[in-house]
Amino acid sequence: MALLGSTALFCAATPVKAEELTEGQKKEIEELFKQLVEKHPGLIADSVTNYYREQDQKAKENAQGKVKEYSDFYKQTNLPVAGNPDGDVTVVEYFDYNCGYCKKAFQDISKLLEEDKNIRVVFQEMPILSPSSKNMATIAMAAHKQGKYFEMHTALMNYRGPQTIEAFMGLAGKQGLDVEQLKKDIGSGDIDQAILKSMEMARSVGITGTPGFVIGERIYPGYIGLDGLKKAIQEVRSAE
Repeated sequence: MALLGSTALFCAATPVKAEELTEGQKKEIEELFKQLVEKHPGLIADSVTNYYREQDQKAKENAQGKVKEYSDFYKQTNLPVAGNPDGDVTVVEYFDYNCGYCKKAFQDISKLLEEDKNIRVVFQEMPILSPSSKNMATIAMAAHKQGKYFEMHTALMNYRGPQTIEAFMGLAGKQGLDVEQLKKDIGSGDIDQAILKSMEMARSVGITGTPGFVIGERIYPGYIGLDGLKKAIQEVRSAE
């Protein structure tokens, strides 16, 4: 133990490069390290666990800061929304039209909108699953320009047919959209920019898969069900 103490003291007081150590010193350090691990086998595992726990905590704190930073953005009136524009609680959903759990979440959101007339739901496109996801997101945002986002969103969430542009356009026509204008708007760069911004914001708040929710100032990655949504909304109201 005396040797370990003296070596540790030397290393702490006089940092040296590995190549400056003699072969004898290297073997001595390796042997001391081996003895330390044998005597305290959980030391390294604990150290790694603590490191990742600290990193996870920092990531959560950073994400929480981002949510507060984005609060004004979520309040914008030009976003795709449903429900009460002046609702006391805003539910932000990040989703992909090809995500099975997002389709389940859509049913939950629909019930929530029927039961609670004082919520505002903001829809944020996050097309990560396939090229057709991006096509659908783009068409939905183009429909938003015609004031029919929720109609198109509903149609796409319920859609089970071929994943082609032609099929999506046919679906848009059934929602009363001007298809020719839709095609023109799809080519506008602002839609791609809006979708890209939505995806970047999702990642920055720690949402890497769909669905994901921001309710109040809390982040809910993953599917939480109707009861989970109601509970999160109630927590926001109780805190006010």
